Formats: sequence, C-alpha cells, structure tokens
Amino acid sequence: MYDIAEKRRFKRIEKPYMTRFRIKTGGIWDMVAVNDLGAGGIFFNSSNNFEVGTVMDLKIGFSKSAPAIKCDGVVTRVIRHPDTLLFGIGTAFLKIDEQVKEMINKVAEVNYKINKLNFSNIAATLSLAS
Repeated sequence: MYDIAEKRRFKRIEKPYMTRFRIKTGGIWDMVAVNDLGAGGIFFNSSNNFEVGTVMDLKIGFSKSAPAIKCDGVVTRVIRHPDTLLFGIGTAFLKIDEQVKEMINKVAEVNYKINKLNFSNIAATLSLAS
C-alpha cells in the first residue's frame, strides 16, 4: 500500500455499478460500469473523450432493490489510458438528493472499514486461540 495522504472529501466504493449517462443537452444514452463511486462523484472508463466541464445526466444502478440514482454531474478530469482507446472520466455530482448522497457516503464508510481489516491477522489470531 502507498502511504500517501488521501485528498478526497468522501470515501469511495471501488466496485462496479452499472450506470447510464448522456450529455445534458440531449445526447444519446450510453452505459458503463462505474469503477469508483463516492458521495462527491464517480469515475468510469469510456471510449468517449469528454471535455472537462461537460455536464451529464446520470442514472446509477446503486442497488438492485431500489430505483437508479438520478443526478447531474460535470466532468472534472479526463485521463487518456496509454495504448488504448479508453479515457478515464472523473465526474463530480452537481445535483443529487442529499439523502442519496448521505446513503452513498455511509455505504462507502462501511466499505472502507471492512477493507481496512486485516483478515490474515485475524485468521492467525483465531488459529492461535484454538
């Protein structure tokens, strides 16, 4: 692991969520798997090279038991992946329901705590105790 200070305001959930997006001015809906979701925004890979500042409609499939999260986002970062035709797209939420934002943040916090657990140490401790 790297020992670099985290600059993000919110914890992230690093698992795929199916997401539909389009440019706000009535573009065609496209679908991607979001790699990284937090209360402040999303990161996904796309074959589209969007300009920073592009405003998008987003529909994020956060839960199978609930409707998709509908919100607006703005492209804040574009990273060209070397030797591919893919771009990493960082998008910050512009308009999102505050309760939805809190729910994403709570899930991300729990995920973060679970990921910090060192299961190999726990398993070793349990085997020594038996």
